[in-house]
Amino acid sequence: MNLENLDMKLPAPALAKGFAILALVAEQPGLKFADIRLRLKLPNSSCHHLLNTLCHLGALQMNEDRGFILGLRLLELGSLAAGQRTIEHQALPYLQRLSNELQLTCHLGVLEGYNAMYLLKVEGNREIRVNTWVGKRLSLHSSSLGKILLAWLPETEVDDKLRHVTWQQKGPKTLTDPQQYRDHLCEVRAQGWALDDEEDNPNVRCIAAPVFDMHGRVVAAASIVSTVLDISDSKIPQLAERVCAMAREISNDLGYRENAGRA
Repeated sequence: MNLENLDMKLPAPALAKGFAILALVAEQPGLKFADIRLRLKLPNSSCHHLLNTLCHLGALQMNEDRGFILGLRLLELGSLAAGQRTIEHQALPYLQRLSNELQLTCHLGVLEGYNAMYLLKVEGNREIRVNTWVGKRLSLHSSSLGKILLAWLPETEVDDKLRHVTWQQKGPKTLTDPQQYRDHLCEVRAQGWALDDEEDNPNVRCIAAPVFDMHGRVVAAASIVSTVLDISDSKIPQLAERVCAMAREISNDLGYRENAGRA
């Protein structure tokens, strides 16, 4: 994570820097003081004070090698945050049912800043498994969840999100042309579901569909993910129907009705 990606015009820039440190340590546990300071381009004294404060609050702790890892206070807050949300609790039974029927891994993801992020994961019973976890962030341009979460946004919001996309070639079929990607979003919205066809990782496919709230806004994306062997070309239409059906059930549970109109 780079502080240049943060809006440092926020009222409390020190808080933003503190969160940047937490995000960096979450991605790369065990980093030492010098690594954190260099990667986030922080002044020596500022980095020292922030790390001390985060350790004092229990958000960070130092391991035996004097590297930093996330503290138990974050585990406590994370558990409380999960308990205060409702969409995860309402979606979980539907993900569990479809995962059990298909023996594929199911996810629920949301838009978090300029990324998609997994809120739920139900593991399928397969010998070969895709490496995902709750809290994992995904690129908007290369993931099926990202496509779904962008496709129903107003054009101005899509413009804002795409300005932060790096257009990195992550897989053999990643879309790296902005206009081609915009055209693809129109197709996603028209068909009602999205496919990540080896765009985020080689040999991995993911199918996602939108979850609407009672106001007709897309608030999440539900998906299945597996290898190209499990999600073969011939199976894509049928599996897409199953994912869309699951997403509709979750949407209905959230109070969405077809006549509410889609945002």
